[in-house]
Amino acid sequence: MSIRTPVTLIALACSTLESETAQSSEFSDSLMLAKPYQGEELNSNYLVSEKLDGIRAIWDGKELRTRGGIALTAPSSFTDQLPTFAVEGELWAGRGNYAQVQKTVLDERPDEPSWSTITYMIFDRLDSLDAFKERYASLRLWKMASGSRSDQVQIVEQIPFQSNARLNQQLQQVTNRSGEGLVVRHKQAVYMSGRSELLFKIKIHQDAEATVIGYKPGNGKYQSLVGALHVESPSGVRFYIGTGLTDEMRKAPPKLGSEITYRYNGTTESGVPRFARFLRERKVH
Repeated sequence: MSIRTPVTLIALACSTLESETAQSSEFSDSLMLAKPYQGEELNSNYLVSEKLDGIRAIWDGKELRTRGGIALTAPSSFTDQLPTFAVEGELWAGRGNYAQVQKTVLDERPDEPSWSTITYMIFDRLDSLDAFKERYASLRLWKMASGSRSDQVQIVEQIPFQSNARLNQQLQQVTNRSGEGLVVRHKQAVYMSGRSELLFKIKIHQDAEATVIGYKPGNGKYQSLVGALHVESPSGVRFYIGTGLTDEMRKAPPKLGSEITYRYNGTTESGVPRFARFLRERKVH
C-alpha cells in the first residue's frame, strides 16, 4: 500500500477529478483513520480526547468537504472564521445532536441561523509533516491569535494519558453525558493515509435483538448474495444490517422470522441504531 503525505492529501482535496464518485473515493482513501482499541499498551506518549458525534470535515484553506469528498456550502460567515491552512475536524452541535448537524451542513442552500449552532472542532493540521504534538501546538497558537474572530472554531482538547484506570473513568464520563467515546493518539504520529497504528477509537458498545423480516440484495463482489438483513426491533424500528455478515451467511442468511443479536453505538434522532453490525443468530429454546 502506498503512503501519501499531507502534501498529497491537499492536492487531492483541491483537484478536479473526472467524476464525483472517483473524487469521493480518492478523498476518503487519503485520510488518516483510527483503529478500534483492542487493549494495546498505552503510556505517557499518548493523548486522549473525546470522539465527537458530528460530521467529519476537511478544510483545505478554501473549501469545506465531508470525509467522502462532498463539498459543503457553508455560509461565508462560517468559513471566514476558518484558518488559511488545511485542517481536519468535526462539524458538531453538542453531544446527541448529530441529526441537527446532518440536517444543517448537508443542505445545498445554507441557512445561516442553523449554521450558527455548528462548531468546527479541529483535531489535526494537514499541511505539516511534524509530529502530532507539534501540529497540535501550532493549532493552539493559531486559535490564541484568532481569538474572538473564530468563535465557531475550537481546537479539540488533548489530555495526557495517565493510566488505564483513568482512561476507563474518562470513557464512562463521556458516555454518561451522551458522548460517543474517546480517541487516543500518539504524540509523535505523523499524518498518513489509511488505518493508523498510533491512533485508536474507544467506544462503549450496546447489544440488542431484532427480528429478520427481509433481505437487501448485494452488489459488487456480493452480486447475487445477500447485501444486508432487513430487521425490526421489538419497538417496531426497521433498519438494515450488513456489517458483520460472513460470506457464508450472505449465501445462507438467517431465516425470515429468526432473531439476531446486533451491536451498535447509540441511536439516531428517529431511534435507528447507529453503526449496527451483526453479532450472531439468537437461538430461541
